[in-house]
Amino acid sequence: MESDGQSKGGWNMRRLLLIVLLAGLALPALAKEEAKAAPVTVAQLEQMLTEAHGSPDADLAQKLAGVVLTERLNMVKLAELKAALPGDKSREQLVMLADSAAFLPPPSTEIPADAPPDQAAARQMLTQVVNYVNTTTRQLPNFLAVRETTGFEDQPQSDELGATGITSVAAMPLHVVGKSSLPVTYRDHLEVVDTKAAKHGAYTGGLTSHGEFGPILGLVVSDALHGKITWGRWEQGAGGKAAVFLYSVPSDKSHYPVQFCCITEGFNNDGTLDKSVFRETVAYHGELAFDPADGSILRITMQADLQPGELVSEAGIQVEYSLIDIAGKKYTCPVRSVSRLKAHTAHQTGATSRSNYKGAETTYLNDVAFNQYHRFGSETRIMSDESLNPGMPGGPSSADSTYAPPSRSVNH
Repeated sequence: MESDGQSKGGWNMRRLLLIVLLAGLALPALAKEEAKAAPVTVAQLEQMLTEAHGSPDADLAQKLAGVVLTERLNMVKLAELKAALPGDKSREQLVMLADSAAFLPPPSTEIPADAPPDQAAARQMLTQVVNYVNTTTRQLPNFLAVRETTGFEDQPQSDELGATGITSVAAMPLHVVGKSSLPVTYRDHLEVVDTKAAKHGAYTGGLTSHGEFGPILGLVVSDALHGKITWGRWEQGAGGKAAVFLYSVPSDKSHYPVQFCCITEGFNNDGTLDKSVFRETVAYHGELAFDPADGSILRITMQADLQPGELVSEAGIQVEYSLIDIAGKKYTCPVRSVSRLKAHTAHQTGATSRSNYKGAETTYLNDVAFNQYHRFGSETRIMSDESLNPGMPGGPSSADSTYAPPSRSVNH
């Protein structure tokens, strides 16, 4: 799939296509602006927000922009802190702060000192995880949910080659570029995105997320079983103690293709840009956090093993799960995901060529919440009969179209 267009400020953005056939993000590297921020722990962040209680929304947002987390902020604590903030600016800044630390270890206070399981116990837990993954998607009913996405992007300083010459683009730190609220259907063990609603929905930036339901778990576990799985740690979660396995998958066993759209190769005979999609199946690693009692997945992460000098230098996704009541029964479903991708989208020399996409990196970050779950029944009206192109690779992240008011175009 390819897409192209113009951004709100007229900046000619390259589109992204991150295909993660499972679900879970590369270790975040700080943007140039973020590198100047003061590192804080989760406890220090809480103290800072307590001391700033009563501050105006804009002032608090500015304070949050001046720090960077050194630990992961868990989903429950994030919700608590967001609820106490005075307005949208500070809440958005807090979400950016938490999402940028999504792949870091949790605070030491959330890591119990319990001894790790012995080999037999660890093997039994892995068997429970595999059995859970093999059965959970079969147990899910047909349902509808709402996917609420907040898209963030930064803008590196760059020189863009235009029709009248080279234009300098000023740098901007990570900021909100759009929000959307779209229905998603899980039907016959497949996630179905309403493509008509997606095409004409609100702009959320260059990275969209899909595929967090069902097959993602099986694909991750299947790849991990052909790679390497080791004991990670215990974690103290909202529902009790969780177990964490670490895994790594070599490229020859991987089903994780990363795609970047679009790379300019030069010009066609008619003067139009000759574009292509960068695609590479990559090695990756991540975590599987689960309930040791029954193997139910609580969190899954994927982080692509990419080189800093590649066109795409970081890619990954994290998905968090919880028990959801659907038609009077409890099912484990995704409730939140974080997707992050960093790519060299700027021309280094101003020349229109693949080899020159080695300038400053652009960061694309999506924060997604799933809510309003309800069973899909005969009385439910589907908004569109369109579905994803069967030939299109599936995954939790893929390209959205660029912003081109009043409508957007996507070429499948």
